[in-house]
Amino acid sequence: MKIKFIHFVFSLFILALLASIVKAGEPVTDFRIKLKLKEKKSMLISLETNEYKFVNPMPSGGFLSKPGVTKKRKEYKVNPWRMTALGVAGAGVFTGLHIYYSNTWWKDKRHFFKYAEDGFYARNMDKASHIYTANVFTVLTATGFEWAGVSPSKSLLYGAITSMAYETYIEINDGFAPNWGFDWVDMGANIAGALYPFLQNEVKPFRHINFKWSFKPEWIKKKTSSGDDLLDDYTNMTFWVSVNPMIVLPKSITNGKFYPKFLAFALGMSLQNASHVTGSTNAQSQWFISLDWDINQLPGKSDFMKKLKKLLNFYHFPAPAVRISPSGIWYGLYF
Repeated sequence: MKIKFIHFVFSLFILALLASIVKAGEPVTDFRIKLKLKEKKSMLISLETNEYKFVNPMPSGGFLSKPGVTKKRKEYKVNPWRMTALGVAGAGVFTGLHIYYSNTWWKDKRHFFKYAEDGFYARNMDKASHIYTANVFTVLTATGFEWAGVSPSKSLLYGAITSMAYETYIEINDGFAPNWGFDWVDMGANIAGALYPFLQNEVKPFRHINFKWSFKPEWIKKKTSSGDDLLDDYTNMTFWVSVNPMIVLPKSITNGKFYPKFLAFALGMSLQNASHVTGSTNAQSQWFISLDWDINQLPGKSDFMKKLKKLLNFYHFPAPAVRISPSGIWYGLYF
């Protein structure tokens, strides 16, 4: 009796359901049922008589993408006027440096091309100069190419090619100069410096290791007044390798609450009693440890500010330091 009653109630339910979906003048078989899957709430399946339709409103990026949000990819197009201006500026800089080198390093009569290992010269500090110069040249020219409308990846490639081409030109001219020679170690330093921005771009920890340079305030005034070589005076320069502790410290410490992100440490190298004129017989290397300012970690997230900070970060701004060799000296601010 109880089973018959359940069948009767179920039959009434089916009839009521059919009556609610049947329209006047339409057959009972023409109906639509919509089901929403519980597992994927955004997936809607429409089932029609003799026809099946699956509607997938999911964004193309997959389940992790936000519905209705499509990330627009930036398009790069070379600006002819900017590229022309970049070429003119580059030709002007090249010509100016060529004239300068011709009147200083290469001013004597040229001899035959030769190779020379100049490791003794400047106590190898010139190798640090080659790495630093090629590094700056790559980033600076890459910034120029990007300003002209070239994509960042291609700009970095063109910047590295330009840097290595120019440094090779310098080295070949050294090979013809009577007091110098083509040095393969110098070339290795040039290549390392030119390619280092690629390593920083691909391996994130290396972004916290940067090459820097600083000089004493009286250097420019002294050299311009005496007419001596301005660029080859390592006694008034210091080259640095700056390391931000963010490379090893956990984010819980370097998130700004316990450690300022812009504070780094640097190892510097300079010289005493060295000159390309008088020689380096009595030259002595000096080593420093200093605080450093990682300009890349300062505020400013716009594209312009990021590029400006990267260029400024090639300079070691004055900071407290200590000379650790050949003797200990403390500096309140070392330039």
